[in-house]
Amino acid sequence: MDDSRNIGERSEDFRRPAELSSEAHSAAAELRDVLAQQKATAEVLRLISGSAFDLDAILTTLVELAIELCEATRGVVWLKRGADLYLAAHVNYPAEWVAFAQNLAIEPSPDATTVSGRAAFTGEVLNVADILTDPRFRTLSGHQLGVYRGGLAVPLKQRGAVIGVISLSRPEPRAFTDRQVALVETFADQAVIAIENTRLIRELEARNREVLSRYFSPGLAARLANDAGMKELSAKRREISVVFTDVAGFTALVERMDPAVLGELLNAYLAAMTAIVFAHEGTVAKIVGDALHILFGAPDEQADHSERAVLCALALDRFSEELRETWRARGVALGATRIGIHSGPAIVGNFGGGRIFDYSAYGDTINVAARLEVANKRLGTRICASSAVAEGLASFRWRPIGDLLLKGRSEPLRAYEPQSPGDDMAASLDGYVAAFEKLRGGDPGAMGAFAAEVGKRPDDRLCSFHLKRLLNGEIGTTIHMDA
Repeated sequence: MDDSRNIGERSEDFRRPAELSSEAHSAAAELRDVLAQQKATAEVLRLISGSAFDLDAILTTLVELAIELCEATRGVVWLKRGADLYLAAHVNYPAEWVAFAQNLAIEPSPDATTVSGRAAFTGEVLNVADILTDPRFRTLSGHQLGVYRGGLAVPLKQRGAVIGVISLSRPEPRAFTDRQVALVETFADQAVIAIENTRLIRELEARNREVLSRYFSPGLAARLANDAGMKELSAKRREISVVFTDVAGFTALVERMDPAVLGELLNAYLAAMTAIVFAHEGTVAKIVGDALHILFGAPDEQADHSERAVLCALALDRFSEELRETWRARGVALGATRIGIHSGPAIVGNFGGGRIFDYSAYGDTINVAARLEVANKRLGTRICASSAVAEGLASFRWRPIGDLLLKGRSEPLRAYEPQSPGDDMAASLDGYVAAFEKLRGGDPGAMGAFAAEVGKRPDDRLCSFHLKRLLNGEIGTTIHMDA
């Protein structure tokens, strides 16, 4: 046997464990890299699919992970607006560079002096081992070259078109490995998904805002427009205040008005009425012709919903009376706006069945408010509020109307009329209250007291209503309502 051959074979055998150990170490390192990349990819996908979607956070996370896994020191994302690239995310850049870059537009071109600009023009990955020695980038400033040498730019592509670039850099002159390039390409694909999701979400929120702006004040509509906000509009039981409005004689007015004039009148009326509601942070649940159904205390809870409802009703009344004067001067006899207010529990939410948005309220509270609005016609009032509203608001001055036995109810409901500050009737409130107390107590002097009040204020239709009742032999404060 050849001893030299045996010795050589034995030497080769002795080398194999070291080689195997090196291979095992390399395989372990590769496995660690793969696991780290998978973990990073999973983190990005979690962010993209998360309910609290934030494009800035996703792009920043992408860059941070790419820096960590690709042995880079800095990273940036540029996105296209029009033809140029603008800064969208950045990691590890000094504040002065960020301030400069935020006002910088990079123009993609074949002779661009930045890796991002060239990659955006060609649509191809640009992996530069040493920018300092690369003739394509010699016009870069010394300051820029002093902070990085190796550079990588990967285009973000959507349906074949470049919409941005993700770029990494490091201070030593060394190209990025194929595996690192592939990882950044994966991140680029995920960035495109995030950008597309953002576009779709913004379009959805814009459509939601358009719909919600018909119901809610602009600030509330904007807050509710996203997915989380829309979930807040699911059905809930709430303590709310409800306001119903309706223009007296509007149907008859419509039949004899020119359509163009009617459109002008109704548009002006509804635009101003809804603006007043939104100014008081109310919700316009319905508009039917000239009638409005208004909610306070929904969708957001409002501890002062009753006060808001009354203040809003008084403002609506002032506006509608001023509008009547304006149109009367044009020869149009616009009727008074009648308003009913009631507070109580109701179920409120979006009841559109998934295909339409229909924010509504249901319950006896709604029915009572609607009937109080109708009651104004017989009572001669313009605003009729329930005791559930009035008796909790001592800051307002109220005229007691009476105990209304509304249709479909077995128990009477005390109703009140709020007095606007500076109202002429507010100055003589004491005389009316004294007459009403006589009526409530069955005092025979009630008729004379109301007659005296009518003499002072012939246009006071509520006083005239009570006087007429007394003249017809009715007594007490209970008033049977037909509707």
